Amino acid sequence: MATSRLKLDLNLLQVLAILIEEKNVTAAASRLNLSQSAVSKHLSRLRDMFSDQLFERTAQGLKPTPRVIELAPQLRSVIYHSA
Repeated sequence: MATSRLKLDLNLLQVLAILIEEKNVTAAASRLNLSQSAVSKHLSRLRDMFSDQLFERTAQGLKPTPRVIELAPQLRSVIYHSA
């Protein structure tokens, strides 16, 4: 069960990493081969997990919150070292 939970959390972190790069839910969904709805649900779970909005919607796309900017370097390290 712990391994399953870890894999799920890593999948969520991968979604967050792609959202940071793409700054767009639709583009992230396409890149992850998921539906836009699935990525939105993952984003909701991530917001709960981090107790932060994570992104602000703007005319140019998603703007990361200070919390995401702080997490981004650590996130890349976790994802690319666990692959």
